[in-house]
This record gives sequence, structure tokens and C-alpha cells, in this order.
Amino acid sequence: MFKLSRKSEYGLIALKYMQNLEAGKLCTAREIAARFKIPEPVMAKILQKLVKSGIVASIQGAYGGYVLAMTPAQITMTKVVEAIEGPFGIVDCVVSGNECECTQYSEGVCNIEEPFTQIQTQFKNFLNGISLADLSKSQTQALPLVQIRV
Repeated sequence: MFKLSRKSEYGLIALKYMQNLEAGKLCTAREIAARFKIPEPVMAKILQKLVKSGIVASIQGAYGGYVLAMTPAQITMTKVVEAIEGPFGIVDCVVSGNECECTQYSEGVCNIEEPFTQIQTQFKNFLNGISLADLSKSQTQALPLVQIRV
């Protein structure tokens, strides 16, 4: 089964929370962790990754905290997942762009590399088309539909 990790879910929870704060208001890892019942050390590490990727800004000091560094429309699902998890892929051979190390590829009998490369591209394009702003729209407003061809 293909699914987002719990850390990616927590990252999206934190980003949606920050998006709904009053303009200029900061939040802390402790605040988000307590509000959403997430272990504080886990939330702190997730926020550090989001800061490193440029999605979130960290303000140091006694009254410091975290704030979105981009507009919600600029924060795509791809950016969030890759900031937290690193590059993702449907199968290993399409993630790094290097030659696959599986037996089927090395023996010259792999028949899924090209189709999965196409699927990977379409899937990543799909996730790039979903922003934090889209995730925050009311349920009566549908997410953008994208046709995926294989």
C-alpha cells in the first residue's frame, strides 16, 4: 500500500495550523504538539526539516517560533513530502535517476522501468498541483482534477 508517512501527516497538520494563524503570529513546536496530540520531539524535528527546505521560517529568541515562509499557494504536496521524507517514488529505480540495483534490471529482464518512470512523473505532477491553499478550501470546493495517462 502506498501512503504518506505519519511524519508527513504531522507536517501538513502543522502547516495548516500556521496558515490559519493571525498574520504575523508565531507558533511553537510545543503549541502544535499539544494542540494536536503529537509528541513534541517529533514535531520539533519535522519543523526543523520544513525550515531547512524554506517552507517555514524560524524566529529565534524568547518570543520566537515558526511561521510560513511561503504563501499557502506556493507550498505544494511535493515540497512538503520531499522536505520531510526526501525524494519519493513509486518504485526504487525511479527515485534517484541512477541505474536500478534490482536483479531484474541487472539481468536485463526488467519490464517496468519505463512505465513506472512515466507514472512517477505524472504522480509528482499531480502532487505539485495540490497546494496547502487547496487543502484548506472548504469541502464544497473540489480539489483540482488532473487526468493521469499511463
